[in-house]
Amino acid sequence: MIDTSVVIDNADKTDGWQVAGGDPALITTGQKEGAGYIKGTIKTGQNFMQFIKTLPAPVNTKVTLSTGELKFWFYVQDVSLLKIDGQIQFSSSGDPDKNRIGWAMDKIIPTLKNGWNHLELKFTDGVPTSDGGPDLKAMNFFKMFFWTAANAATDQVYGIDDIRVAAVPPPPDVVIDNADKTDGWQVAGSDPILTTAGQKEGTGYIKGTIKTGQNFMQFIKTLPAPINTNETLATGELKFWFYVQDVSLLKIDGQIQFSSSGDPDKNRIGWAMDKIIPTLKNGWNHLELKFSDGVPTGDGGPDLTSMNFFKMFFWTAANATSDQNYGVDDLRVGAKP
Repeated sequence: MIDTSVVIDNADKTDGWQVAGGDPALITTGQKEGAGYIKGTIKTGQNFMQFIKTLPAPVNTKVTLSTGELKFWFYVQDVSLLKIDGQIQFSSSGDPDKNRIGWAMDKIIPTLKNGWNHLELKFTDGVPTSDGGPDLKAMNFFKMFFWTAANAATDQVYGIDDIRVAAVPPPPDVVIDNADKTDGWQVAGSDPILTTAGQKEGTGYIKGTIKTGQNFMQFIKTLPAPINTNETLATGELKFWFYVQDVSLLKIDGQIQFSSSGDPDKNRIGWAMDKIIPTLKNGWNHLELKFSDGVPTGDGGPDLTSMNFFKMFFWTAANATSDQNYGVDDLRVGAKP
């Protein structure tokens, strides 16, 4: 996988860094990335630490508040000594209290272990300042501060390494049906057939055949229980494999329907086959149908937290002169790219 994250600071130099209680130290052993990491120490009898980085030039993170996350390595010598307090701040104003997003340490500290911890802080989980929050195209300031619950009985070491921003990874796909059983499936003209050779996933795929002299095919799947897709009409897409023996025979007509009502004509979203058929090739085709490209029914469309019905129907332009095979495999919903 290509790393498209944007480096904020690799912590390989002390330039622009401040820590509480003394100068920052560059430690060149035990780092998580590059040539070193920035160390700060809460000295015996003290209880406060902060790491501040002022960037020499603004950095464009190439993400938005809805798509990005701040990631870095944080070293803690003894988590049990920490007070459940403090904040991580990321700003475009050069000021921790203006044009920033922040994450409270009371949510973070309970997740830490002794040693290195890789923090992945989604911007959607942070709190922007009321001045509009940060300009993510021009970020220039990082601050992290916290306390020990009591004054330290011995020196306590903390570290920061490899601060960067990345797009939040999409959630895993939600399987609607893996087409490995005929249960709940219907096809036009006969019973559905589970074919266990040539599938794209799992143990088989659902085959339907337009017989010689016929011209219509449909695949219907009624789910045994509703499925939450974990997506919205703005973010999701329906994906599946579709096998066509001879694309040239298809009529440019039909529809793919995805519903939460158990009915193809209620609470559904649909995609017209006249947009899809011209993109097909003979053999397997992986369809990726964005919800934002589909047409919801006028009753409010589907409840994407409770989907239970899939239907695809189409015709050949003329009655088939020989049996024509079609197949469906691996229906799922994922986040659109």
